[in-house]
Amino acid sequence: MRKHILNTLVGTLVTLTTAVAQLPQIDFFVDTEVNNTLATAQDLGVVGLDSSNTRRMKVVRGLINPDGDVDWFRVQILQSGTYSFRVDCTLDSVITLYNANGGFIAENDDDDPNNINRGNRDTSFTNADSGITISLSAGTYYVVVRSIASAGVLARFRYTLRVFEGSTAPDYDPYEVNGTNDTFATATNLGNLADDFTLIPNAFLRYRQTDLDHYRIEIGGGDLIVRTFGATDTVVTVYDSAFNPLASNDDDPHDPFNPYTSRVQLSNLPAGVYYIRVEGYNYIGGRAGGWYDVLITGYQPVRRLISGRVNFDRQNLSTVPFEMEIFEAGTQNLRAQRTFNTNNAGEFTTYTAIMSGTVDIAVRAPTSLRRMVRNVSLNSDVSGLVFDLINGDLNRDNVINDADLLIVLFNFGTTNETADLNGDGVVNDADLLTVLFNFGQQGD
Repeated sequence: MRKHILNTLVGTLVTLTTAVAQLPQIDFFVDTEVNNTLATAQDLGVVGLDSSNTRRMKVVRGLINPDGDVDWFRVQILQSGTYSFRVDCTLDSVITLYNANGGFIAENDDDDPNNINRGNRDTSFTNADSGITISLSAGTYYVVVRSIASAGVLARFRYTLRVFEGSTAPDYDPYEVNGTNDTFATATNLGNLADDFTLIPNAFLRYRQTDLDHYRIEIGGGDLIVRTFGATDTVVTVYDSAFNPLASNDDDPHDPFNPYTSRVQLSNLPAGVYYIRVEGYNYIGGRAGGWYDVLITGYQPVRRLISGRVNFDRQNLSTVPFEMEIFEAGTQNLRAQRTFNTNNAGEFTTYTAIMSGTVDIAVRAPTSLRRMVRNVSLNSDVSGLVFDLINGDLNRDNVINDADLLIVLFNFGTTNETADLNGDGVVNDADLLTVLFNFGQQGD
């Protein structure tokens, strides 16, 4: 399995709660096609104060592609006030605002130096960053993002749409919640990279400021490729463990939708610790800022192999996603978790980034009780683990009882996969007997 630091981006909504009370919660979205008309607009929900008295900001990581692409988004405002709609991109965007009936309200192409309500007041690329700051009544609104160009390279680009209450954009980096990562000493520690690739999503460079984001990694040697993706202009530098710069890059064409992202590739590196620094390009108006991702590939993973066998009452074990949790020995302190698959005989090999110490390892299937092997040493690769899983825990409360029995009864005769305990394609007597036979059993 592959590892994403914090969260994956594709098709998911991620809500990050800021450490500062006055800042809003940030809801991250990915531009989802088809959203080219008002009728198919992507719903972003409530902006500003919502029904739970929480202030919300929307951040959409978007793409204008192919030529002529137009992205529509729907937002709801519950309280009248000032709201901002801003597009970060390194090319030339246009933003338009409509009311609930599709009536035109406002449009902006470039910054207007004489009007603080027109244009993107945060970035410092050029005056081509579009934005609208406007007083609105409660209601539903539609915001549309497009390119000023109808075709060609300039008509296709990555962008970040930000929608928030007020006229001043909150700066918030999820990797700096408990401090900064502006120095090597305070670098965000990603630890040893155990997976085939590592993604650092939704990192943030403060607008128009000298913000140096540092990340510490450990690899098993070989090559190292570091690339940024997003709608801002980055500079990437890789350092060795003694903080000596090894390579740096400003612009690279690896992303055809933003030629101002960065790429560093190093070869034949010794195993050990390295540092990655990401910063915004220094324009006359200040450094570039905004949201970005870092993709790290090419390295030799550093990982501890864990292998063994899972015994489980299922027709085809190879289709079952098993969940492994690794706890500090004798505690409920969760240190790692991952999903793995077995062959049809239940044999598996997986891995962890934990390279030493004594742990408890728990495994469960989506419908099984949890079983744990205790006091496992991770000072070397682990083999021969056996997990005898008991089937029938449909609601995942780690006990088989009336609640699980009712789930089977309510789905009896259907093809509901979540209630099909033995995986034969139908919920029937066999599934009912599984719950009855294991009734009262509890997991570790």
